[in-house]
Amino acid sequence: MSLHIEKIGQGEPLVMIHGWGMHSDMWMQARDLLSQHFELHLVDLPGMGHSENIDVYHLHAVAEKIAKQMPMNAYVLGWSLGGLIASKVALITPVKKLILVGSTPCFMQRDDWSHGMPQEVFESFFAGAVQNYQGTMNKLLALIAMGSKNARATSKILREALASRPLPNQQGLLGALDILRTSDLRQALIGMDIPTLLIHGEHDKLAPVAAARWMSQQLLQAELHVIKGAAHEPFISHPQDFTQQVTEFLKA
Repeated sequence: MSLHIEKIGQGEPLVMIHGWGMHSDMWMQARDLLSQHFELHLVDLPGMGHSENIDVYHLHAVAEKIAKQMPMNAYVLGWSLGGLIASKVALITPVKKLILVGSTPCFMQRDDWSHGMPQEVFESFFAGAVQNYQGTMNKLLALIAMGSKNARATSKILREALASRPLPNQQGLLGALDILRTSDLRQALIGMDIPTLLIHGEHDKLAPVAAARWMSQQLLQAELHVIKGAAHEPFISHPQDFTQQVTEFLKA
């Protein structure tokens, strides 16, 4: 099975990986601006968008799939779940530069990690994901935009983008949920020596800014840019600021 990867623009290759339950049309606000500078490789994760599901759905398998289909030594950008996957890609294959947006090495709270989502909140929020995908996504989109100064407008853009491709495959949804629930890349990322830009909305409710601050201290070449007035969707609420940060970092 090969992933659906849309290629647009010209320049050095930039691989972009979306978040849970979504697809690569999520990038529509930033896509036109970034494709003026880079050749974008817009990935649909397995079981989402136009990509078929894979037999074994875990973090390494998904990262390996992307690594095999992307250009050698590309730039890689991931948002939310896509950030976790992008981090894993960077750990298993040479990556020129890495950009993590609204990302965290560990989405769930643990005894030694307070910068995650409490287990009961996670379970109750996503329990209906398969039975009621649309209801779960409506709640998720509201949470993604919560705290953003443009919350209503960004929720509407996300909803419209989501509706542009087929509904995700149930096994894909559950497999990706399991990645969010079980993955912990903290130890693997300590001391990683790849130029990395962390972009985070100051009001992010799904991945606290504290997680990005932790990463900025653990990675050897990391810089953190917190976008004021943004939540978990800075590339939609603040596309100009977002694309400027990405472009300047990659061209530096």
